[in-house]
Amino acid sequence: MSSPYPLPTFPRSPRQDWHKPLAGSEPPPERIPRPGGWLRFDAGWLAPTQAVKNLETAVSLLQTAGAAVEDIDALISESLLEVNSLWANGDRTRPPPAAAGHLLRERLRQVDELARQCRFHGRGLLDGQSGVAGLGRGAEFIRGGPNTAAAPPEGFEVRIQAQPTRAAIVGGVMVHEDWLAAETEIFLAEGENHIRYRPQPGNAVPETLARLQEHLHLAGLDLEVGLTRQKRLIVRHNQYGSQFKFKGSSQKTPLLSKRPGKPEWSRRGRDVQGTLDGESAFGIGRMLVGYLDNTRTSELAVLWRGGASEDGRTAWVHVAQNGIAFQEGQESGRPPVRLTLPALQTRNLGRWLECRSGFRSLADLRLEAWPQVQDALNMLFAVSCELDDWRDRIREWIVRFQNQALTCLRRGISADGPPRMSNGQARQAEEMARTLRDLIRSGPGAVG
Repeated sequence: MSSPYPLPTFPRSPRQDWHKPLAGSEPPPERIPRPGGWLRFDAGWLAPTQAVKNLETAVSLLQTAGAAVEDIDALISESLLEVNSLWANGDRTRPPPAAAGHLLRERLRQVDELARQCRFHGRGLLDGQSGVAGLGRGAEFIRGGPNTAAAPPEGFEVRIQAQPTRAAIVGGVMVHEDWLAAETEIFLAEGENHIRYRPQPGNAVPETLARLQEHLHLAGLDLEVGLTRQKRLIVRHNQYGSQFKFKGSSQKTPLLSKRPGKPEWSRRGRDVQGTLDGESAFGIGRMLVGYLDNTRTSELAVLWRGGASEDGRTAWVHVAQNGIAFQEGQESGRPPVRLTLPALQTRNLGRWLECRSGFRSLADLRLEAWPQVQDALNMLFAVSCELDDWRDRIREWIVRFQNQALTCLRRGISADGPPRMSNGQARQAEEMARTLRDLIRSGPGAVG
């Protein structure tokens, strides 16, 4: 399943020189999750059994996290199906049934409980204790990666250099009743969804715009209708950035398309532009993301909604790197691997999606009005795609570490290393190898 609201990928940056940021102020009072429990990995020059023990522990940890992600994904998928059925079959002349909202809230509560209870050796796996956690002022922390650095006490400076905009079509004439009376059809299309709206004779401008907006909602188009300062018709996408587009036309007049009857594409939206702690970043709508090879802000993603940076002040984000680092091979000189797992509380999911209803995350979802139902449907779908991505990533890690453990057992210790295994160690290693082979045959992937 592919989402219309894709998550960021992380290219390497074009080399640029940026000025160092000034020192910031005090961190926010909220607490950032810190690792707990007693999880430990061996380090240094490792015997094969020690190296495999590290890998087996990592696999067990990932299997625990993967099972919880599967359960959370199932709850989100069930909620998505129920909200989609409500949207497709509900009676729009009445408010949505209260029972549907209560059921959704219960499922979201269960998601939070699963994220809270998922632990390994006392350490939380899906609550921010085993990933990158953060808080922002003037910008919202979204996510980080294995190479995202922990921020100093003052945080990382977020500097916005260009504000994001939305794709839009602006009509060619001032809207008034005479133009509406002359128009026979307004056409709008986004992806596979479209409407053909016929203005009703005698309707005033506000009523016509309200009915056009209602038709857009019913057809599932993520668009909004309004008037510019010059009283011209404007249709804008609800999502910010360059990746969204739509087309439209007015059949007989230039109310929407400059050339009547000829569909035109929306003016392209613009992604936010700026820097993170003075390092280069790229924009996805309102989200600013550090390039993969940044020294401190690699894969760091923050969301800018306006506010602090608009009046000359600086936005800041405070970041803790809680990823789980371990040595996956025998040689101590190899760099450690760091696993960064997602924080899957509902307050952390869907935060980058724009909603007309004002939802800032999955935790805010309500089904009290039909626009809220549509926004809930969009957010649940986007979160479901995000969970699919994490589920696949965890499966790939499990197969990778199982294969590495089997390779390590097959190789044994090199002649110029520490003494070779004793007979007892060799029997133990062979037994571990057989167990790993059985695990790999029954799991996703195969041994090469």
